[in-house]
Amino acid sequence: MRGREGTGRTFTMALLVAAAACSHPAPLVSRAPGTARSLVLRNVRVFDAPRATLADGLRDVRVRDGRIDAVGSPGLPSDGAPEIDGRGATLLPGLVDVHTHTGSSAYPPWRVVFPDVPENLAAFLYAGVTTVLDLGNLAPEVFRERSRVATGAHLGPHLYAAGPVFTAPGGHPAEVLRAWLPWYLRWYVLPRATREVSTPEEARQAVAALLPERPDVLKIAVDARTGDVPCLAPETFAAITAAGHAAGVRSIVHIGSSQEAIDAVRGGADALAHAPWREELSPEALQVIAGAHVPVVVTLAIWDLAGTPRTAASEFLPIEREVARPEVLTALLAAPPTLDAGTAAFVRAAAGAHDARRRNVAKLRAAGVPVLAGSDACNPGDLPGAGLHLELAKLVEAGLTPGEALRAATWENARFLAGEKADFGEIAVGKRADLVLVDGDPVARIGDLGKIAHVVLDGALLARRPRP
Repeated sequence: MRGREGTGRTFTMALLVAAAACSHPAPLVSRAPGTARSLVLRNVRVFDAPRATLADGLRDVRVRDGRIDAVGSPGLPSDGAPEIDGRGATLLPGLVDVHTHTGSSAYPPWRVVFPDVPENLAAFLYAGVTTVLDLGNLAPEVFRERSRVATGAHLGPHLYAAGPVFTAPGGHPAEVLRAWLPWYLRWYVLPRATREVSTPEEARQAVAALLPERPDVLKIAVDARTGDVPCLAPETFAAITAAGHAAGVRSIVHIGSSQEAIDAVRGGADALAHAPWREELSPEALQVIAGAHVPVVVTLAIWDLAGTPRTAASEFLPIEREVARPEVLTALLAAPPTLDAGTAAFVRAAAGAHDARRRNVAKLRAAGVPVLAGSDACNPGDLPGAGLHLELAKLVEAGLTPGEALRAATWENARFLAGEKADFGEIAVGKRADLVLVDGDPVARIGDLGKIAHVVLDGALLARRPRP
């Protein structure tokens, strides 16, 4: 019998075909014609990422075959490579965003719009984000996209991916997807975006089924939201992390409260995808996190946006206006419909904890907890690429120096993803030539980060085109 689900499958596929046929504006980035993977950037101020400061004096940086070949005083021989005069500009490693959702849409949730993954990936590159960690997406789709980017078939940032989110039946984010997705999409999205498990054995089986896709990390969610969303039982949570560890795969956990953070760390979490978003960190939670030396991706911007959406175009950063389609900004500025009770409670909680979230950053830093930089793009209002710029501005508001925020988004994030010998996230000989040249000094003024002159990916200069 072909009921509503069968009709939904046909309708969904028709929509996907129609969406693919739609015309697209000119891409935000492309490979510059005739671009080699060698060049010399002359007379630049170099950001010393490990030390969170600018190196003394001006430097020439030479790139050969996609790697940094030399960093020295002005006058390095070019050996015939193209040259860029960067006098007065600052050269940074390519930015690294360790909390993204490349297969989502930044439209408000009541506007169901098919995500444009190539456009999202282009937006990251346009904004100087050359490496991303996707912490929740459709599987196997995101792993196929990771392969296409790695082989050069698609142009995008270096992509690490978790795939689906492990959660309790009806837990986050499944409850959000069920609430906002129309019925004709739920059947397709839910089993690909989540793994709802209720017992340790189900958890182990779900991890085993995912491992052939080679996830870079596992993503787990334990967030009761405003109090009534189911969460994984401790033994089921521990079964997920243990199965991951047995295969050499770390777990990154979405939490919302201090107690959830405690439970996650004690259950084997390797990192937290958020600091508590709805309350201040308790002394016990801080002690547990710091004692285990578990890094935290604090994600200030997304919770600020959830609690206090923007109401005027002037509230968007210039880089946000450059990457976003005008219709996205219009939709984000439009008055929302009447919210259901649960969503309204969530918005109030996010708004009410604004200052607590900033105190959480200060507490984590004071306790020596690694604070990582992640935007949570492409959630509603959180634009790909530009969202990391917004997050870094929020981190500076919370007490980091601009240099510390930039170090988090380069060197520290790179080491988190690839270990102490990461070959990116730093301007040094032998490192991958992912670079961002900025007109200005973002180490003194974080807002200058958006004044991007050039982006280099794997040694190749990209052509950038802002929205008209």
